[in-house]
Amino acid sequence: MADDDSAAFKRFFDLYYSRLYRLAFYYVKSDVLSEELVSDVFMKIWNCRKRLPEIAQPDFYFFQSVKNQAITYLTRENKLNHTDYQPYKSSYIEYSQPENLLIARELAAKIEEAISQLPTKCEMIFRMVREEGMRYQEVAQLLDIAPKTVENQMRIALHKLKVVLEEYQQAEAVPTYVSLWYILVVLELMN
Repeated sequence: MADDDSAAFKRFFDLYYSRLYRLAFYYVKSDVLSEELVSDVFMKIWNCRKRLPEIAQPDFYFFQSVKNQAITYLTRENKLNHTDYQPYKSSYIEYSQPENLLIARELAAKIEEAISQLPTKCEMIFRMVREEGMRYQEVAQLLDIAPKTVENQMRIALHKLKVVLEEYQQAEAVPTYVSLWYILVVLELMN
């Protein structure tokens, strides 16, 4: 992108848009406004593309830019209050065998449901760590909380997901060979 490659910018946009959108939505609670804030950040990134190679931690920089944009908007609009967060739904996973596909889809839906039932901040932290691949320290800095809080929230989220997986396996009487599918589903959902 630093060399004015618009195709590289398109790939960058496709890779980061939904992730940055979720963070913006966490703060502003509006689809249209989240899209606008993220678009503004992408515009600023394109306009400053020559300086991109100087950024030591690009992922953190992009997320921090969206956070700053959202907070600036909220401060300007005097709307810095937290309302219910409507989570971005993860897509389901596809596998080649019909039985495994059905099990994977069912389990993915259960996991997504469990994630969306987490408390707002717990869900956001979980998604940032597991779906965005951010470190606890980065999440703590972005959300202005202690790293220990991130750790505790992750522990809560993972415990609830473990309970959901165990309940599903018992309720559905799934054969043990399918347990490997549980692991694959969870790993793919969290990446």
